[in-house]
Formats: sequence, C-alpha cells, structure tokens
Amino acid sequence: MNDSRFRLIFEGLDENAKLRKLVIFFQKELRLSEDKIRNLLTSPPRILWEVSVYNYGELIQTALEKIGCRTYLEPLVADSSCPFAISKKHHKVINQELTKILRCRATLALFLVQVEAGKPQSILPSMIGPFEEKLVEHFRESDTVIGIDDGRIIILGFSTGRQGVRGLQRKIDRVLKEHLGEDIHISIGFSLFPQEGRSLPELIHIAELKRIKKDSNGLPETQIEISAPPPPSCVLPTYEERPSLLQLCFTKARGKIFKRLLNMDPQTLWLGLSQLPQAKQNEFLARLPFNSPVVPILEKMINTPPQPTSDKVAEQHFEAIIHQMELEKRLEQRKETQEEVLSKLDRVGALPTLPSIAAQIFKIASNPNSSANDLTKAIENDPFLTSKLLKIVNSAFYGFPQNLWSVTQAVVILGTDEIMSVAFGLAAAKVFEVSPYEGLYHSKGLRHHSICTALIAHNLCRRFPEYRKVGVFTAGLLHDFGKIFLLHIFPELYAQMHLDTKKQELPLFELEEERFGLNHAVIGKFLATKWKLPDPLIQSIAFHHQPFSASSHSQLAAIIGLADYLYYEGIVSAGLQEEVPVLSPQLTFGHWSLLSQLFTDLNTQQLKKMKQDAVAAVREIEDLFAVLG
Repeated sequence: MNDSRFRLIFEGLDENAKLRKLVIFFQKELRLSEDKIRNLLTSPPRILWEVSVYNYGELIQTALEKIGCRTYLEPLVADSSCPFAISKKHHKVINQELTKILRCRATLALFLVQVEAGKPQSILPSMIGPFEEKLVEHFRESDTVIGIDDGRIIILGFSTGRQGVRGLQRKIDRVLKEHLGEDIHISIGFSLFPQEGRSLPELIHIAELKRIKKDSNGLPETQIEISAPPPPSCVLPTYEERPSLLQLCFTKARGKIFKRLLNMDPQTLWLGLSQLPQAKQNEFLARLPFNSPVVPILEKMINTPPQPTSDKVAEQHFEAIIHQMELEKRLEQRKETQEEVLSKLDRVGALPTLPSIAAQIFKIASNPNSSANDLTKAIENDPFLTSKLLKIVNSAFYGFPQNLWSVTQAVVILGTDEIMSVAFGLAAAKVFEVSPYEGLYHSKGLRHHSICTALIAHNLCRRFPEYRKVGVFTAGLLHDFGKIFLLHIFPELYAQMHLDTKKQELPLFELEEERFGLNHAVIGKFLATKWKLPDPLIQSIAFHHQPFSASSHSQLAAIIGLADYLYYEGIVSAGLQEEVPVLSPQLTFGHWSLLSQLFTDLNTQQLKKMKQDAVAAVREIEDLFAVLG
C-alpha cells in the first residue's frame, strides 16, 4: 500500500457561502450528480473528491474556500488489491490492532459493513465523522469502529473467533437500524485474523468477497466458499516454501524487524527456530542482547530440543507475523541500496587513503628485517606524531613514575610492538578529520570516541599481551572509520539514522544493515583490506558488533566490541553525552560467549567494574584530548 492519493472532505458552509456558485462549481468543475450534491449539503462531513496530486487538491480547496466552502485534504493509503482506499490514519490504527492481536496470540474478526438507503431520495449520514463516534458507544472498549467512507464501516472485534461472529454481526445490524431506521439496506462480510488473512489488504479482500456473495444470494457466511484467490501481493508462502522464508526471517531480519522478533515470547520464537539447522539457530542466538531474558530459554531449547508439538494457533500467528513484516519486499529494497553503496565504494576517489606516516610505519612493521631504529627515525621525522606519542606514554594510561623524554626511550621501555601499534594507530586516526554535519558527528566527536575506545581496549588486554602485539590499540582507533564513508556519501540519511537509533532504541549498525544492506564495520573491512592491514585488524574492525561471524580473531573482535560498549556506557555515567552522540550500543550473547572464554570470572558484577574502569579512562583522556584530538 504505497500509492500517493488524497481525498477532499467537505466539512460544511460558511455563513456567507455563495450557494448558487457552489452548486455550479460542483456540477461543472467536479461533475457531481444532483443526488451527490444534495447529500453533501444536507449532511456533512462527506467525501467530496479524490485526487492523486496534492497540489491539484489544494487548487480545488482554494477555489471552494473563496465560495464559502470548508474542506480539508486527507492522505490515503491505496492498494490495487483493495476495493477502496483507506485514510493513512485509519490504516495505522488497524495495523496497530493487528499487531496487538499477534502479541497476545488472540484472534480478531474484521467486519466490513456497507450501508445504503432503502428508499429513493433518502439521505443517510456519512459513516465518517460524528456518526462514527455514535457507533463507538455501542461496542466494547476493546473493539474498534472505523468509518471508512460515506457508506462503509470497518469494525474490529477483539478476541472474536468464528464462534463469536454471529453475535457481533447481529449486534452491528441492530445498532445501525436503531440509528438509521429499519428500511436501510445493510450487507456485512467478515474475515478472521490470523486464520484467514495475514495482512490488511487480504483481510479486506476476503471480507468483501463474503459481503458481496451473501448480499447476492442470501447465504450465511459459514456456507460461502471463497473461490477467488487473494490478490498477488497477499499470496502466502506454501508449506514447501516456508523453511526458506523462516531462514530469511531469522538470518536477514535487521532493525525494526529484528526488534520485533526480540519482543516475541520464547515459545513463538522456537516455533520458527526449530525448523532451521542448529548452526542457524546458534547464529540467531548469538545476535541477541546478552541480557535478554529469552537467551537462557532459547539456549536450553537449542542444546536440548523439546519434543515437537503441534500448535496450529501459534503457527498461524507466526506466519502472520512474518507476512506482516513484508520481509521479502524489504530485502529487495535493501539489495538495491547495497549495490549503490558497493558501487560507490569501488570508486577509489571517494575513499580515505592511509596517511603517509601511517603507511611508512606499516611498511616497517611488515618488514622482518626492519629494526627499532628504523621505527624511531620514522616517528621522529613527524614532530606532530612524536608529540602525540610521548603525551600518551607519559599519561596515566601507562602510569610510569617518571616521564619518558624521547621516542627511543619509549621504544626501549615499552617494546617495539607496543610503540609500533600506538604510533600507527595515532597516525592512521587522521582519517577522522571530516567535515561536520548538523546534529551529527563532527571530527572531534569521532576522534574522541576512537581514542577512548582504543584506550579501553588496551586496558582490557592487560592480562593478554598477545592482543597488544597484534594491535588492539590500533583496532580500537580504527574500528569505526567506515562511518566516514557513510557520513560523506549519505549525510542526510545518516543523520536521520542517528535520530532513529535513539527513538527506536536500536543499535546504529542494525539500522545501517536494515537500510544499506551492510554496516559501517563491513565498510571498515573494505577500507582496511584496501590498505592491506594485517588480518587481526581487518577481522576486529569488520566484526566488532558481530564477533561470532568473524572467520578468525573473533575474541579480538569481541574485545573491541566490549570496549565500544563500555565507552558509551562510560560517557553516560560520566555526564559527557552532550559532547558526543550516544547510540544505544549493544553487547550480544555472541560477545558474552567469546569474552567468557577470556575473562573466566565474567559476570554482571565484573561488567559493572569494567564500566567503572571505562569511566576512569574516559575522564583521564580529557586531560590529553587537546593534544591527542
């Protein structure tokens, strides 16, 4: 449902309305019949006109206003599979009700009611406006009454199954006749959600078929067979296709769709997961937040699968949820955007290049015949880098009792590998010098986050010198540099994503994948590979949000993901969130599983201690930031 259409609603006349001119305008310009004009003027509000271009609707509205006619333009959601258009407001309300039904695993009956005058020249009130409000008073608070247009009503019977249809149908008939008279003609069709239809267009289609058939032959709905197929956009997957659709749901769902999966109860999730290979089950589990209450339940189900049971109601609900997500349609849109992003990534001119001093240090690091003296000379040839490096090694970050006054001394005390890693990271961090965008990242914010994440990651590896040797500090500095590409190529869209991540309480990388088909970490992998960085850095940059997907060095990626998480947790605690964006970081069960292998005492208390250490690191870096940033 995405056609752009509007309808003009006639609200009434001003005191000084020019009635004769108005009637002429209706007849000549809008080609309305005498009956239509009489109905409009006798009992507003009513639908006057439908247009596909908003500006044209405004022109008609302006002309009518001059004659003394009050109107307003209402946006519609139109679909070729529906017999009529629905206002955007009502479309949203109905879909919200369907979502409630899925959450509580109940049922809903959608009644489509057509009301017509029984006598010629009779004028019935429109089903929109005040008459809709009168009807609401006669139904339960849990039911929903919506006036669709002048002659149609949709009534949603909450928790109404097939057995309750008869009673509610009789009530609808009685209430309408009480208000409109016994001689009116009423035809009613219904559809059941989720048993008979999985989406709003499909439910309306089925209800309309039943309404027409009953109206034409007088048969009760229970005797009517729906022979016409649902419209193409509403066709459900066959049983044979279902595993493929489920696999898409659990492996490709991102952003808002993934969040919807998180809100399901474990039994409903298992209904879908149980039909997938165990490897795919574990993949899905690894993506869940580490502290999600469903994690231990699903973990137990995956490791010790319960006996299969048949739950037709649950299956119907799960199928309806997948259908309502419009996952396949979204995946197609995502693929198109991904191709656009990859095409732009392939254009070398759009990519940041490795700063020359960083490239020089990397060349020294890659050469087995190079010496500590080669490294010292390269750093000392860049006074700015020398100043930054000495500032770091003399800070509380290392905690030496006396200052180190030269690069040579720093290399002797800290070792070639340590200085190589820090120097390369500081030199490469020049890529974060980007132009600011309103309300979004600026170069200071990016550098602040990168440097602090590098320091936190470095601190986390106090017990793991092997990770310091492979460049954990550099990995922390460069983990987010894929964001620079997105900032440069899609500034407005990326700005909106930053707003959405706060509103929807979703990690930024989830929204990136939902919109672009890849996230900033994957773009970072592309750039790191282009720069020919070593594999530990490439893997940790690419998979710091999803370390369980790394082909190697998954624990290093998990450490960078943890440092990223602790940074954002730290700046909120330290009251620094006004200076840099806070982007709902997420520590997944995949992170937790890998980190538990490193930090054998890892628990919520230990994580709390790590957060406190991160706050201290963030505060310490404030003293250095004028030089380092």
